[in-house]
Amino acid sequence: MKIAAVAALGAVLLAGAIAGGAVGAQGDTPPDTTTTAATGTDTSATDTTSTETTPTTTTAPITTAPTTTAPTTTTVPTPAMPPINYGVADDTGKYADDGGAWFDTMLTAAHLTEVRWTLAYDPANPAGIDELPFIQRAAPQAQKDGVHVVLALYARPGRVHSPAAFCGWAALVASTVAQWGINDFVVWNEPNTALYWSPQNAQSPAAYEALLARCYDRIHRVDPAARVIGFGLSPRSNGPSQTPPLDFIAAVGAAYRASGRTTPIMDQMSIHPYPNPNRPTDGPDVGYANPAAYGVPNLGRVKQALYDAFHGTGQPTTRNGLTFRIDELGWQTRTTLYPQYYNPENVAVVSEQVQAQDIRETVQKYFACDPTVTDVEWFLLVDEPTRNGRDKDGTPTGGGWQSGLLTAGGEGVSTPKTAYAAVAPLFAEGRAACTAGVTNWLPLSASAKAKAAKAKAGIKPGKKPKRRM
Repeated sequence: MKIAAVAALGAVLLAGAIAGGAVGAQGDTPPDTTTTAATGTDTSATDTTSTETTPTTTTAPITTAPTTTAPTTTTVPTPAMPPINYGVADDTGKYADDGGAWFDTMLTAAHLTEVRWTLAYDPANPAGIDELPFIQRAAPQAQKDGVHVVLALYARPGRVHSPAAFCGWAALVASTVAQWGINDFVVWNEPNTALYWSPQNAQSPAAYEALLARCYDRIHRVDPAARVIGFGLSPRSNGPSQTPPLDFIAAVGAAYRASGRTTPIMDQMSIHPYPNPNRPTDGPDVGYANPAAYGVPNLGRVKQALYDAFHGTGQPTTRNGLTFRIDELGWQTRTTLYPQYYNPENVAVVSEQVQAQDIRETVQKYFACDPTVTDVEWFLLVDEPTRNGRDKDGTPTGGGWQSGLLTAGGEGVSTPKTAYAAVAPLFAEGRAACTAGVTNWLPLSASAKAKAAKAKAGIKPGKKPKRRM
C-alpha cells in the first residue's frame, strides 16, 4: 500500500471514529509473587488515608475487582497542566528499508507524535554504535515527518553495567544524534529485573544510582538540551530475579543521599504500568494488590516512594517538577482471524474492542487527568507476527507481542485494529480528553503513613500489637 493510500485510509478511519466513537494484556512475563512490604504509601481506594485525587468527579467511586486500586478521594482543581504527548515504543520504523516513512505516516495519522527506539551498548564495540546505520537512515526521516524520537539506552548482556564504559558510550550516542533533534534518553530498561540488570541483588539499586548519576553528567556535558530519563521501572517482582519497584526506588534514593550529591540524577522518570501478568486481561481500573507493585491506578504509590526517597535533596520529585514518561503499556489482542501470525498464543488476550476501551479509559480517567504524566508511548504500533516469541522452527527470538494498534506485516499487509481509529481523537485532544477531574496528589504525612502501615499489618486503631514470643 502506498503512503498516500495509507494516509487516506487513516483519515477515513479517524473520521468514522469521531462520528461513532469506540465501544488489555501483559505478555509472557513471569507471575508476580512478591510479598515484600511497600516502600512509600499506596494512594488507592483501599487506603483511606490517601490524598490522591479521584478520577470520578461527582460520580460514585469506581467499583472493580478486589485488586482494584483506583483513586477515590475528592477532586481538587489545580493550575493549568503541562501538555501531554502520545506515541509508541516500537523499533519497526528504525529498521524499515524506507527509513520509517510508512511507519511515520501511520503513526501521525492517529495523532501520535512520539516514538521510542531502543539502542543497546555492545561491550565488544565500546567506541561505536552498532545500529548507527539504521539511525542514520531513520532519524532524518522521523525529523522530516515531525516525529519526536526518544532513545532507550541499555546494555546487552545485562551483566555489563560499568558506569564509566556505559556512560561514555551514552555520551557518544547523545553527541551523535543531536543533529536530528534527538535529546531524550532513557538510561537503562527495567534495572529492577535480572533480565536487564544482573545480578539482581541488594547492591543493584546503588549500582544503578551510580550509573544514572554518571550518565546524567556525561550526557548533559555533550548536550545541554538533553533530557535524561531514569529507571524504566518494571511494575512488579516475581521473586529473587526482580526487586520490587518501590523498594528499588527507596534504595536508589538511599544511595543518592549517601553519595552526598546535590544535583539531579534524572530529568524525568520512566515507568511501565502493565497489568498483573497473572491476569493480563485486567482493565486499567485494576491495579496490584501487592503494595510494593504498581499499575495504572497505582501511580500514587510511585509518587509517594519518590517523595520518600528524594524530598529535600537536589533530585526533584513529582511535587516539584519531576514528570512521568509511560513508555511501555499495552493489551494484547486476539489474532486468530489474521493469516500473517504464527505459533500458538501463550497469554490471555482481549478482543480489539476491549483493547480500544481499555486505552480509552486509561487516557480519560488517568493519564490525561494527571499533570505528572506528560509523555505516553504505547507498546506497540505494529504487532509482532510470532505469538509466543519463537520463530516458525521453534527457536526463541524474543518478542511475541500483539498489543499494537496495527496488525503485523508492515506496509501492504498491516491493517488498523479497532483502537487505531477509536482512540486517535483522544490523542489529539490532549488534556481535554480528561473526563474524571484533575489528579492532585499530595504526600502522606508521617502520622498518616504510620496509620496506613498499621492498617496493612492488620493492627486496628487503639489496639496494641501482640508481643512476639
